[in-house]
Parts: sequence; C-alpha cells; structure tokens
Amino acid sequence: MANVFEATDPRGRRVTCTDETWDNHILTGHPIMEGQEGDVQAAIQKPTIGIFRDAHFEDREVYYLLKRRTYVKVVVRFDGDVGTVITAFETDSPKRGERMIWPVSSD
Repeated sequence: MANVFEATDPRGRRVTCTDETWDNHILTGHPIMEGQEGDVQAAIQKPTIGIFRDAHFEDREVYYLLKRRTYVKVVVRFDGDVGTVITAFETDSPKRGERMIWPVSSD
C-alpha cells in the first residue's frame, strides 16, 4: 500500500496517509478535500491551534490548520510514536470535548 504522504508532527512522531484512506475514505466522504493533500500534511507538521486528544478515542489525536474561515481537521490514530491518518475534512470549529495536549506550534 502506497502513501499519499508522510509527515513529522511537532512532537517528532511520524504520520502517514495511505492511498487507500485518501481515496476510499477522505475523498469519498469529503470530496471538497480533493487537492488538499498539502493542507492535511501542513496541519500535521505545523498545527495552527495545537494538538488535541479526540473526544471519543484515546488512541486518536486531532490536528487543525486554520484556513481563511474554516479549519482543516485531521484525525490520526497512533500506535506508539507512529500515526496513521484516519480522516480529514473541513470544519467551522474544534469539536467540544477535545482536550489540548500540545500547545501551538512555535514555528
């Protein structure tokens, strides 16, 4: 299985996004994400508002990249220090119940 991209988050953890996830989940459920691979990767590398613990899954973390009026939200499942993108989509705001676990990127 090939990767759309690999990225390193601000905490030094490697995150991959597979072709299968990109094509069969992200684009199928969120066609507006077509061509936004760079934004998804940027959200992981330099999250605008930090890294959050998912509101429902302890093994998932959430990254947000602020674009003009919306955020690109990227959900990553971690197994140790290696993560896999689960989904990515645009949203108006962070989700209630998510807890910040890493501050804003300093770069």
